[in-house]
Amino acid sequence: MATKAQVNATTKYIKEHMRQFVVRCNKEADADVIEYLEGCGNITEEVKRLVRERIGQISK
Repeated sequence: MATKAQVNATTKYIKEHMRQFVVRCNKEADADVIEYLEGCGNITEEVKRLVRERIGQISK
């Protein structure tokens, strides 16, 4: 179990260095997106890859 100091240090690090995004998908309208993301394995890495790919397309 983590000590109070460890929890505080982790919380501080997350606040200073991380940003969280939440995406809600409609089970009917976004079924294709849900199926794709559930099948890709690491959803976070796949979303980052797709965003970076798109950034590369629009910055050319």
